[in-house]
Amino acid sequence: MDAILHEAWVLFVGIGSWFVNRLSSKLDDLDKNKADADQIQEAIKIHAKRLHEMDRRVDQLGSTSINRDEFKSDITLAHNRINDLEQRKAERIHRVDIKMKDGENHDR
Repeated sequence: MDAILHEAWVLFVGIGSWFVNRLSSKLDDLDKNKADADQIQEAIKIHAKRLHEMDRRVDQLGSTSINRDEFKSDITLAHNRINDLEQRKAERIHRVDIKMKDGENHDR
């Protein structure tokens, strides 16, 4: 009986340590992705500042071939289109993930 309990304890400790190792590696991966996201956000902020500075300089010049309002509305439409495409892409990726997990066809 002692031998069986000892073997069961060893098996339990082995499985537990394997589970803890997998969990810690997944947490490390999440931390790496979080750091990358922070770097991306910082880069976006830097570029936004540069674009704002360039807009300010163009406004100071006042000598563009296109009216400033028309140009800004075109840029706004382009941004809206990009955001719409990004959202559609995210929805498609989500649907693909669901299909892969379920193994069923969800046609939409």
